[in-house]
Amino acid sequence: MKNVKAYEKKTKKLLGAFGKKGPQEIEDMDQAIPMLIESILLENSTETKAKKAFDAICQEYVDFNDLRVSPAKEIHDCIGEDYPQSRAKSHMLADVLRAIFYKTSKMSLEYIVEMPKRERSRHLAELGLSSFAVSMIILRVFGGRAVPVDQDLAYCLEMDQAVHPGSTLEQITTFVEKMASSTNCYGAYLASRKYLAKSAKNLAKWKKSKQAEIDRLEAIEQAKAEAAAKVKAEKEARAKARAEAKAAKEKERAKEQAKAERKKIRDAKKAAENKVKKAAKKAAKKPVKKAVKKAVKKAAKKVKKVVKKAVKKVAKKTAKKATKKTVKKAAKKVVKKAVKKPVKKTAKKPAKKPAKKTVKKTRGKKK
Repeated sequence: MKNVKAYEKKTKKLLGAFGKKGPQEIEDMDQAIPMLIESILLENSTETKAKKAFDAICQEYVDFNDLRVSPAKEIHDCIGEDYPQSRAKSHMLADVLRAIFYKTSKMSLEYIVEMPKRERSRHLAELGLSSFAVSMIILRVFGGRAVPVDQDLAYCLEMDQAVHPGSTLEQITTFVEKMASSTNCYGAYLASRKYLAKSAKNLAKWKKSKQAEIDRLEAIEQAKAEAAAKVKAEKEARAKARAEAKAAKEKERAKEQAKAERKKIRDAKKAAENKVKKAAKKAAKKPVKKAVKKAVKKAAKKVKKVVKKAVKKVAKKTAKKATKKTVKKAAKKVVKKAVKKPVKKTAKKPAKKPAKKTVKKTRGKKK
């Protein structure tokens, strides 16, 4: 908080003397749960209202265990709709009592006594208690150093300009606790309750004006937020339109690309099919050529054989004819010879003898 020293004098003047001694740690821990309930009820309320609400709870429920198992709605109906922050306090009561029971299986704060002093506040806050209720229990049950400050007290101090405007509840609590020593924290608490009781009427008026201011600021903030949201929505709409146009272009491009790809695939397929067909034709031609060659060879062989046979036949025939002719010729010659020889012999014999004589005569003459 800003300007702490300047505000410290004003605050001490408003709260008055704190007193010297605070309460010691209570001996009977059975009183701790009633004090805890009172601490929750007292926040942003008066002691009279808190006592009335506590009495109503005691009359409605058999014991605090019965209060623990009751729904928050029933506690809210028991406290009353008009009680300050009745709905939030009903839920806090139910949640905190259940948390204590789940921790210890009984309705008691005895287990916190064994904890280190620094751990107590943190643990009580973890149970679900507000900062005011935590300070109240630390002060009244365990006799520790704490000054309970609720939102009403913070508003009163702000109204009387004893704290910096816009300070948070946590900052104001720290500020008041620093002013009070460990011996006079309880005195500071009592002084703050007296101050609250005196300022109650003015606080109600100030709260109204404060609330009006808060509402005005909230309305301004809301208008700003709406304007910002509108601008954001327009930007988003423009961005969306751009994105849609881009997406449409991309889609069209993708379509064209897909078309081109499909055509490419078709062409490639066609080319592959043609290639396969050509290869098949080529492959089909080879065995045909081979078959033709084989068939030609076979036919040639057959023709050769047929020709050979025919040639042989013709040769045989011609040979037979020739032999027949030659035989006939030979036979004729033989017959002729056979007929002519004896004729010649007979014709020649008488002619030979005189020839010899003539030869002999001619030989003799020569001699």
